[in-house]
Amino acid sequence: MSDLLLGPLRSLGSASGHDARAVNRRSVLHAIASGAAVTRADLARLTGLARPTISSLVDELSTDGLVIELGPGISAGGKRPTLLGIDLSARQVIAIDMSVRPFVGVLADLSGTEHAREVASQGGDPTEALAALVEELAVRASAPIAGVGVGAPGLVAADGTVIEAAHLGWSDHPLRALLEAETGLPVWVANDANAAALAEFGRLPTERDALVLVRIGDGIGAGLVLGARPHVGSSAAAGEFGHLVVQPDGLPCACGNTGCLETVASLPAIDRAIAARGDGEEAAEQAVADAAEHLGAVIAHLVAILDVGDVVLSVERDGYGELMAAQVAAVVRTRLLRRVAPNVAVRAAQDPGGLVLDGAHALVLAGALGMVRP
Repeated sequence: MSDLLLGPLRSLGSASGHDARAVNRRSVLHAIASGAAVTRADLARLTGLARPTISSLVDELSTDGLVIELGPGISAGGKRPTLLGIDLSARQVIAIDMSVRPFVGVLADLSGTEHAREVASQGGDPTEALAALVEELAVRASAPIAGVGVGAPGLVAADGTVIEAAHLGWSDHPLRALLEAETGLPVWVANDANAAALAEFGRLPTERDALVLVRIGDGIGAGLVLGARPHVGSSAAAGEFGHLVVQPDGLPCACGNTGCLETVASLPAIDRAIAARGDGEEAAEQAVADAAEHLGAVIAHLVAILDVGDVVLSVERDGYGELMAAQVAAVVRTRLLRRVAPNVAVRAAQDPGGLVLDGAHALVLAGALGMVRP
C-alpha cells in the first residue's frame, strides 16, 4: 500500500503558499508512515524539499504530537542521524460501517487499534442516527479526532454525496456535508465495497498494485484498486456488476431487469436454490457451486479487461468464503488465457466482517493526514 498515496508527492510542483505547505506536510507524514524515509536526510532526498523546509515541517509535526524521535540511527560518517516515527496514539479516528444494520462505529488510534465500539439506534432518519453515533464515540476519545470515515452503500460521489442508495431511500443525499455540519468533524465517505477494497489492498505485498474486492451478501458489488489507487469510475459506479444480466430469461431483479447476477449468485439467491433442492449439505454445496459458476464467469471478464492479478471474495456468511473462492478460482482459470490464468490469485477475505471499518479508517488516514496505514 506504500504507493497508494503518492499523489501528494507528485503534486508538489503545482502547489503554492499555504496549500504548498499543507501538501508538503502531508508528503512528509506519508513518507515517515510508509517507512520510505526515517531520517530528515531521507525526507529531503525523497520529497525534493530543502533541508530547512524539512526541519521546519518535522518541528511542526513534532509540536503537534504526530512525529516523534525514536533515537539515533546508523552513521554513514559523522554525526548519527535521528530516526523519526509516527506517534500512533497522537490522533484517533472514528470509522463507520453503514453496510450492516444497525450501523456500527468504532473509535480507533492511528494503528487501527480499537478503543470503543457502538451501534446506531434503529428507526428514524439514518443521517441523524449516524450523527448521534459519531457523537457517542467522540465523547469517549482520549486524543484529538483526525476525522470520520464512512463506508456507505450505493453510489458515492467524490464529494461524499450518496448519489443513489435504494435501501436507505437516498438520492443525491449530501451525507458528508450533513455529517460535518452536525458533528463539526471532517468526514470522508466512500462506497462500502470501495472502502473494503482499500483495506484489503493494504494487506497485499508492496509490489502488487491492483485488486478486485467482491462483496457477496444481499447484493453483489466490487471495489477496485488500479495502479495502487482506488478506482470509482466517471459515474462513481465502477464495480457495480451485480446488475449485469447473466440469464436474460431469469428471475426479476429489484433493479427492474431480469436475470441479473444478483438473482443467481447473491446470498438470498443461494438460499432460494437450497430451499428448492430440499435443504441439506449436498443442496447447499450445489447451490454455491451454481452461484460460483455465474460469479466466476463475470469476474473472469473483469480480470481479462483490467489485467488484475488479485481477486478477493468477501462473503457475508460464515463458512461460505473459502468454498466460494475455490470454486470461483476454478471457473476463472478455465476462462482466461493459459499464460494469464496462473498469475491470477482468487482468495477469501481474511476478515469480511471488519473490512468496511478498516477501509473507513484508512479513508481518514489518507484524507486527513496523507498517511498509509502505519
